[in-house]
Amino acid sequence: MATLSTMVCAMRKQFPAPQWVDDVNHWLDSLKAAAYSPATLSTRRCQLTALSHALGGSPLDVDADELVDYFASRSWKPETRKSARNAVVSFFRWLQASGRRDDDPSDELPSIRRPQAHPRPCPDRVIIQAMGQADAEERLMLRLGAECGLRRSEIAATSSDDVLDDVGGRSLMVRGKGDKQRIVPLPDDLADEILGHDGYCFPGRFGGHVEATYVGKRLSRLLGDWTPHSLRHRYATRMYEATGDIMLVSKLLGHESVETTQRYVAMPDSRLRVGLSSIALGA
Repeated sequence: MATLSTMVCAMRKQFPAPQWVDDVNHWLDSLKAAAYSPATLSTRRCQLTALSHALGGSPLDVDADELVDYFASRSWKPETRKSARNAVVSFFRWLQASGRRDDDPSDELPSIRRPQAHPRPCPDRVIIQAMGQADAEERLMLRLGAECGLRRSEIAATSSDDVLDDVGGRSLMVRGKGDKQRIVPLPDDLADEILGHDGYCFPGRFGGHVEATYVGKRLSRLLGDWTPHSLRHRYATRMYEATGDIMLVSKLLGHESVETTQRYVAMPDSRLRVGLSSIALGA
């Protein structure tokens, strides 16, 4: 979703086509009233802006064939395609529900088939090598990803104000997707490092904190063939290996569904070796 938002907003056409502006703005207001996060609203605006310039005319005249052709012409990854479909369906359902249209052309959009994702936890050797090449800021980014399971956007927004004291030690309050909050336990030395900052750990040049893309570029340079998100897979796999509790891991990652979490957790090597020893001849 962030990839699509970045791609679209980099275009010169940053506002919906003229005949779409009012409807898109009113629809976004309805999402805002429903407590959608600013990040989601920004992404949805970008998605409908791209659609409006691709189709032109008025959203009241769009038909199902045009929507299908639009999606068929895009070379998107499944997650990006699914997010864009969700935005388009939401918009046209709102047009119909609000009485602006009698029909909903998005009804004929096919569902998005997503290939089965496989866990890809970043190996410790890669992380150790990256730590050796990183500066102090980058080492903190690496640790927040690998030891706390934070997303790029969550790493970017990490602040000393979010460190909490609890019975077992210290934890980090994380504000994730949809502005949902979760609490992640912190190693003592990492908690000390975060508390050593006065506010955001990665402040922006003009106030606030850096963008997720800034974190992504820094980590990608260090990790080579491994993505920043693979640090999150590493966290999920190690936490499951230690606890055997998929529900706990799901909560720590901020997932709404355990099914999503299962795509993050690689089967621990120790369990595979136990299984191998039990089936070996002569065992």
